[in-house]
Amino acid sequence: MYALADCNNFFVSCERVFDPSLNGRAVVVLSGNDGCVIARSNEAKALGIPMGCPAFQIKRHTDPRGVIQLSARHIVYSDMSQRVMMILGGEFDKIEVYSVDEAFFRLPDDEEDVLRARLARVVDKIYRYVGIPVSIGFAPTRTLAKIASHKAKKDPVNHERVQGLMKQVDIEKVLSNTSIDDVWGVGRKLTVALRQRGVFNAWQLVHFPTSLLRSLFSITMVRTQAELRGVDSVNINPVDMAHKSIMNSRTFGHVINSRREIADAVLNFAAHCAKQLRDERSLARTVTVYVRGDHFREDLPFYSNSCQVRLEAPTSGTPEIVSAALRAFHSIFREGFYYRKAGVMVSDIVAASLVQLDVFAEPQASKTRQLMSAVDHINRSLGKKAVTLVPQQLGHGDWKPSQNHEARVSATLHIHTGMSPIRKEKS
Repeated sequence: MYALADCNNFFVSCERVFDPSLNGRAVVVLSGNDGCVIARSNEAKALGIPMGCPAFQIKRHTDPRGVIQLSARHIVYSDMSQRVMMILGGEFDKIEVYSVDEAFFRLPDDEEDVLRARLARVVDKIYRYVGIPVSIGFAPTRTLAKIASHKAKKDPVNHERVQGLMKQVDIEKVLSNTSIDDVWGVGRKLTVALRQRGVFNAWQLVHFPTSLLRSLFSITMVRTQAELRGVDSVNINPVDMAHKSIMNSRTFGHVINSRREIADAVLNFAAHCAKQLRDERSLARTVTVYVRGDHFREDLPFYSNSCQVRLEAPTSGTPEIVSAALRAFHSIFREGFYYRKAGVMVSDIVAASLVQLDVFAEPQASKTRQLMSAVDHINRSLGKKAVTLVPQQLGHGDWKPSQNHEARVSATLHIHTGMSPIRKEKS
């Protein structure tokens, strides 16, 4: 048995933990620079506000109560996610964190009622300790578990937020009522192609001829069909989930023409990419930097460019990646132009354990690894920015995105192993 834990309306639920007055209200969380909707409460969904809706169009969906708009606070959401995953990790072995609000894990072979009761206790524990409502679905495969989790989230009768798909009669009933575009791995183009061939729900995909499915589509679709039939065919492991490239970028809150300010942004983006590489135990050989003006400012000349730097050896060291990023940036920066966005991407990523060592470069590489390991250890203990590069501490310029819908209750979370149940109080 596989299970999938999915946090409900995660970003909105995080905000409600710190401001209970948002409960029962139509709430949306906005993307960087308050551009569009990236999370909605059930009340906002009921008003017809779609995901990705531009913020300025929300008023078209507003009812007499209005819609509360909040700027995203990803640091808070990341910390809340760690709390949820910490509880799941304490209850089950080898959880597979699929996204910030989802995680797969294996269940022991047991009776359905026993598994349901155990998962219900976990759902209750997460809500008591973290304050986040969670739905859990369990089934013989990950794809079926995801469908079960979706059903648990949508089922108003299921107060325990747990749904299992173990009996064939239940699987057939649920798949018959699951639209093909709600199946994990079936995107928009595949949905159109399948519907043209008479496949409108998951149960019809189960009975579609496998040989024809393989010839028309890819092996991935054949595996999806096998998963729906109860055959474990999707293998998620750290190698499969490793990024081919890592990007960190921002759209600035306003246009900037200062070389120093944009260089500060590029430096921070590069440092973030290096840290993510180390978290994934990976190394990168290529660093790419791009800058771009504002397409919508007709009163300003537009300029956009990028530069790629090839490193001598794959690395995850912050100094090396930052140095390469700054070299690339200074080669493409042009005076007299105003910039609205910049970003850094590291690519040609390989697992650190698979890199062949260079007998001449190894002493320096070893020192870099030891230094970065010590820095990461200190930052985990004392805070993310306890030890950084000197320019990061200086903080030249205001290049952060604009956030005009700040939460009414500020929150700072401290992750620790001895968590105690939270108390929700009116602010």
